[in-house]
Amino acid sequence: LFDGTTAVGSFSPDQQNSMLYGICILHTVFNLSTTLILVWFIPQLVKAVNKIIPTPKGEEEVYRLKFIQGGPLSTAELSLDEAKQEIIHFAEICCREVGFIRSAVSAKTQSDLESVNEKLVKYESITDKIEYEIASYLTEVSKGDISAVSALRIKSMYRVIGELESIGDSGEAIGRMMKRALDHGKTFDDEMIKRLDRMLDLLDVAFKAMTDNLSSPALFLKDISNAEDAEYNINEYRNSLREEHIVNIEKEGYNYQTGVFYIDIVQELEKMGDFIINISQSLLEKND
Repeated sequence: LFDGTTAVGSFSPDQQNSMLYGICILHTVFNLSTTLILVWFIPQLVKAVNKIIPTPKGEEEVYRLKFIQGGPLSTAELSLDEAKQEIIHFAEICCREVGFIRSAVSAKTQSDLESVNEKLVKYESITDKIEYEIASYLTEVSKGDISAVSALRIKSMYRVIGELESIGDSGEAIGRMMKRALDHGKTFDDEMIKRLDRMLDLLDVAFKAMTDNLSSPALFLKDISNAEDAEYNINEYRNSLREEHIVNIEKEGYNYQTGVFYIDIVQELEKMGDFIINISQSLLEKND
């Protein structure tokens, strides 16, 4: 028998082959057994790893181009169709800011605001990056042989991505406004938050109209009444809130400084509505 001191060479070739075969079988059985056992604990193992090595703050949202994967395609038309899909994706990313803004305006402390403000800052950076990458792609497409219609589409797309980037700027600006308000010890009461929520609801409707128009199969649109109606409602509500603010200034107990922060955010939300309607207007037929 092999006792750990016997030289391998003292075994016959058949015995050596049997030993090697046995060792291989043992390793295979061991690996299969542990795999079959541990496979049921994958969720727990993932949680354990995430707890031990947490994702650093700010790295949860990673942006990558979804549809543009390289240089222009064989024809300008195909390339612009690809760019259009990327722009729709860009618009969908911008829509997420409404949720972050809702959380920001209801914050009562800096710690409440911190994480959502980081997201607004990050999304502003993301929109800058997307605009640059799509614009670079459109520039490459425009260097080729393009038709008059394709030239108009490129012009329209440049305007769209510029307006989408401005939406990102507005989100970050609102985060800064809230930070400044909290620095001064000012928070919004329930009625103010309720009105801001209503304004954000109207922005949601405007975003929906915008993405619907961007997703239209038509190269250019003849009717953007859905976007115009949404913009009208935003403007009317902004006017109502502004008039209400002016009346409230005369009332005892109304904090003027809090009101200023509040109405500044209302105005910034209305500006976002302007950027949104500009996008639909850029899709109109004969927009040159």
